[in-house]
Amino acid sequence: MAAKLKLNKNAVERLEPVEGKQVIVWDSDIVGFGVRVSPGGTRTFFYQGRLNGKLMKVTIGKLGRVTAEAARKEARRVQSKMELGQDPRPKKDVKKTGATFGDLMSAYVELLETQGKLSARNVRNQVAHDIEQAFPRLWAKPAAEIDLDDCMKIVGTLVDAKKPRQADKIRSYIRTAFSEAINSRGDASMPASMRRLNITSNPARDMRKVKGSSNAKERALTLAEFRAYWRRVKALPEPHRSIAALHVLTGGQRQQQLARVTLADIDRDAPSMRILDYKGRRAEPRIHIIPLLPEALECIDCIIGSGRYVFSANGGETPMHNVFLGDIVKRIRTEMEEAGELENGPFTAGSIRATVETRLIAKPYRVSSDVLGQLLSHGTGGVQQRHYQHHSFFEEKLEALEMLHRMVEGEEEPGAKVIDMRARA
Repeated sequence: MAAKLKLNKNAVERLEPVEGKQVIVWDSDIVGFGVRVSPGGTRTFFYQGRLNGKLMKVTIGKLGRVTAEAARKEARRVQSKMELGQDPRPKKDVKKTGATFGDLMSAYVELLETQGKLSARNVRNQVAHDIEQAFPRLWAKPAAEIDLDDCMKIVGTLVDAKKPRQADKIRSYIRTAFSEAINSRGDASMPASMRRLNITSNPARDMRKVKGSSNAKERALTLAEFRAYWRRVKALPEPHRSIAALHVLTGGQRQQQLARVTLADIDRDAPSMRILDYKGRRAEPRIHIIPLLPEALECIDCIIGSGRYVFSANGGETPMHNVFLGDIVKRIRTEMEEAGELENGPFTAGSIRATVETRLIAKPYRVSSDVLGQLLSHGTGGVQQRHYQHHSFFEEKLEALEMLHRMVEGEEEPGAKVIDMRARA
């Protein structure tokens, strides 16, 4: 049975999202009034009741655009209308106005939320910043009148601003939004907000991928730089020390995935950490198991508190922000530069991941690309992996992480031989 409570400002703001599914909470006073919490954290007020015997759901608005108190008043208005047998929804002259480009992009974000995509919040923010706020006239333009030139204007502005990666993201969002709207016309499982757009063509179909958007931007640290970085990580105050150290000791996993790790994902019997990999177009996350060294468990013990999240700066109450690690790396990078420890220019949090792979695959470690792929959770979604490869690689991943720890500590690798390069007599 769905939870019930009085949906006031404080109560709604305290509602926690649940990964992979939407949560509905009903109001304890107004029958039919509820709030829907998406996996991305968006809270949407609605009223559900019967009009002339037929079930009807009316969306009131999202928290932030409408207050909880205003939503309650609107719910009572809708309730009264329906009790009188009147349709509470405002009448629209669809033929005159038509769905706008903004309606299309908003429906696309809603589709991502319905599918439980954790990227939905980021997509919403990027669409709002780079389309709605940057091009309000295009946002209000009928979607059916949007042409290739309009799309190029949006994407081209970002390219001119030297943001090719972001430009290509926006290109992809626009192209996919139109494509999904077209496909939704024959798919009853799609959200109504997408089906009723009545889109029949995709003006962004012929837009080419933005050049330079996929260029590798992360460099690998030299061994000396990596060890200097590690020394400075260990000198940080808590919880920064343990979070940054745990990032290294688990192989430089992606920040977004680490932020989702909870205490329930930590197995102390077979020391390991479970990561849910939502990357790509997966409907369900791929479970990624990372072995935990004793040093990693010590870091976890230093940062956990009464909350549920592991990678957290406030005892687990909320996950770390997506720039938390980046800020730590920036601070250490500045210190290294001032100390003359930086050999090849700036680096980012993503560079740690690149460094782990680059250093472990080389001598004297020689970790195979298959094991590194399993450790870093990339290149593991092919047919062979999905259907035929059932080996967990746990021991191999553990061995690689042990090598990584010895590497940053400056310890000699057992069995490694120093090759004398002097000319033979």
